[in-house]
Amino acid sequence: MKVLWLTHTASGASKALNVDDPGRGWIGSLEAHVKKIANVDLAIAFFNNQPEFKFALDNVTYYPIPFKYTSLRGKIVQRLFSNLYDSNVEALKKVIADFQPDVIHLFGTESGIGEVVKFTKIPVVVHLQGLVNPYLYSWLPKGVSQRDIWKHSSLRAVLLRRGTYFEYKLFQKRAVREQEMIRYAKYYFGRTEWDRNFIKLHQPECVYIHCEEVLRPVFYRSAWTAPQKGLFKMVTIINPQIYKGIEIILETASILKRISGLAFQWSVIGLAPDNEIVKLIEGITRKKFSDNHVSFKGSKVEDALLEEISTANVFVHPSHIDNSPNSICEAMLLGMPVIAGYVGGIPSLISDKVNGILYNSNDPYDLAGKIINLQEQPALLEKLGSEARKVGMKRHDVETIVSTVFATYQSMIENETPVSRDFIKQV
Repeated sequence: MKVLWLTHTASGASKALNVDDPGRGWIGSLEAHVKKIANVDLAIAFFNNQPEFKFALDNVTYYPIPFKYTSLRGKIVQRLFSNLYDSNVEALKKVIADFQPDVIHLFGTESGIGEVVKFTKIPVVVHLQGLVNPYLYSWLPKGVSQRDIWKHSSLRAVLLRRGTYFEYKLFQKRAVREQEMIRYAKYYFGRTEWDRNFIKLHQPECVYIHCEEVLRPVFYRSAWTAPQKGLFKMVTIINPQIYKGIEIILETASILKRISGLAFQWSVIGLAPDNEIVKLIEGITRKKFSDNHVSFKGSKVEDALLEEISTANVFVHPSHIDNSPNSICEAMLLGMPVIAGYVGGIPSLISDKVNGILYNSNDPYDLAGKIINLQEQPALLEKLGSEARKVGMKRHDVETIVSTVFATYQSMIENETPVSRDFIKQV
């Protein structure tokens, strides 16, 4: 069985190519298991401006796909017109012709790596990740406009046509591209009621297979223990998109400082203190993160990330829209208590007051109140964490996930018959 993956990331070749791609380690974790299946010949195509057409590493064939705009002139055109740069259908066609896969596994609808779907009759399964159209709808936080973003963007961002204001324009084009991909795909891996509803809305006759994700091994091996009494610590992992709720962190921290008197520290991983979006939010709100006990830690490798998370009392996920964020899943797998907004697919991950806490994602007062409530109940924190770990260990069971993936490949190849629950159980 020849299987071609189309991904955002170099996955297992990341180290060899010196690519730092935080947040997508779960794809590499799945690869580590799939490539060991005896009758699977795996290849992975990904955007990367490497000169090689392909190379082999540890029984996997890798195809680096150059971005659309690589020349100086091309980059200038891309910036001026906010064109999508992650696109190269002709190169992807050559990969398919060279590898001749039996099945194609597309990871996500956010990237142009999936544009080739409409040009092939090889069966494709789309592994749903984020969903661009709903994300676009929830792009702007409450009370913030594109005009506000433009007004408070740095001169550098304006001159280089980059940053949040111009990212919105790119996202609009990605949303159109996503709809085009969905038109041509029949099979889907999903994990939440939210992503299932979205796909069934667009493709009522599609084959939807519930398939969880294999997380990074370190989170299976480790377990959270409640910190000793003292400074109450919160931790968040966030990307530099405005819909991820960075302004809620600042507003909530400000409320906690001004009203509660709680001695706390909020660590934000994934952003450096000089990140463009940090300065943007401070300009819009006229508040400083550093004045409100919020510190930015930048990106961290696995061990450092685990150490930072493990010292916190609670994991806070402030995003205004998300499907099944791996940051939440990894925190739950560790056995950490999690507070997250009641948005997107998150209610499929967290049962409120059972294995985590949900709050109104646009209400910093609600979030602040629930943080105080948890801080006052250390026994509840430990109970939520314990229940979260039970759910996480079951949800991210490696054998179940790999069996589901392989069973789906087989079903797609064998006359493209729908994958039933009974079929999956038998594998």
